[in-house]
Amino acid sequence: MRHKTLSKPVFPDDDLIRKTGHEDGLAGLPAGSSYEPGPFERSIIAAGESKISEIYAQTAQELYRHEGRSSNLSNAYESNQYRLKDVLVRYKNRKEVVGRDVVIPVPYFVHWLVVIMLAIGEFPLNVVVFRMFGEPELMTYVMSMTLSLTLPLIGVFLGLQIRTLVPPKIATAVMIFLAPVTVLGALTALSFIRNMYVTLHTEHRLGDSSGNMVYAMFAINLLIFMGAYMVSFFAHDQDSELDALHVAVVRLDKKRTKLREKLSQAISKTNAVIRAGRGEAERVLSETAAKIAIYRQANMASRGGTVAPSSFSRNPESPTLKRWWPDLKIPDAAESMATPNTGGGSKPTDGQGRTLFSTGRA
Repeated sequence: MRHKTLSKPVFPDDDLIRKTGHEDGLAGLPAGSSYEPGPFERSIIAAGESKISEIYAQTAQELYRHEGRSSNLSNAYESNQYRLKDVLVRYKNRKEVVGRDVVIPVPYFVHWLVVIMLAIGEFPLNVVVFRMFGEPELMTYVMSMTLSLTLPLIGVFLGLQIRTLVPPKIATAVMIFLAPVTVLGALTALSFIRNMYVTLHTEHRLGDSSGNMVYAMFAINLLIFMGAYMVSFFAHDQDSELDALHVAVVRLDKKRTKLREKLSQAISKTNAVIRAGRGEAERVLSETAAKIAIYRQANMASRGGTVAPSSFSRNPESPTLKRWWPDLKIPDAAESMATPNTGGGSKPTDGQGRTLFSTGRA
């Protein structure tokens, strides 16, 4: 994060520092037993501290700009952590009750990909059929889109319900009966449509075969419906509660990953502001120390080899820099189905594990 251009610290020039140091040395300032710096040295320290305070105030303003988004992400991440932890406990308990983990032959992503492909494939088929029956263009597209959406979705819903609510033996029997019947019917319909297409292509009319065409298209739509039904059936576990908890864990885990990435980016930007400000403040403190070193060298040269004052053994310090914001850390992640628990939900913390995100310390 780039800071605004700040004015340089108002330090005396080196010649003035040497001259004043020489004069103070001749006058015995500061006293040999004094642990407090002399007036001129204090003025140099005050000039540096004033500049560091200015940098501190500007850094606090820049942190304030990031605080809103970062706090929202932190709260969302923490809420997701608690929800995920709760669902994981219930998921583990349910697995112990049923004595097994989830059994899902078809991955969830593949399941929805197949359903979408079935819906896309059904649309042009319905358009062709409605055009063959002379339906208006607008109604052709409306009815085709309606069928393309409703048939696969009904199949998905029915597959889910039969998989999770019907006893396994009955559900398997339904699948064994419907699957071959549907496929055989669809193959018969496709063969009939192919022959009819040749007839229509030569005679340019539907003739007496219109009724058979309706049944043929019904069989093809039934095949698409059964495709959505079967892929939905095998994309869920037989135990409805275990399946629902598994879906919730996967969803919360994915959301946690996205929130963590966004929160990590927000914390990185915040740390960039903190480090940039701290770097500027440390540069000013280093420059302050260099000016004081020039003063002390000139002061000691004028003392004729006497013991250095006690205050010269202390390096300049900045109270503002001591209370600077430490770098923030991304909170530990809750466990998932694949990783062990590394901690509960928590807000961003500093290097000592203390919660720290606002600029309230400014």
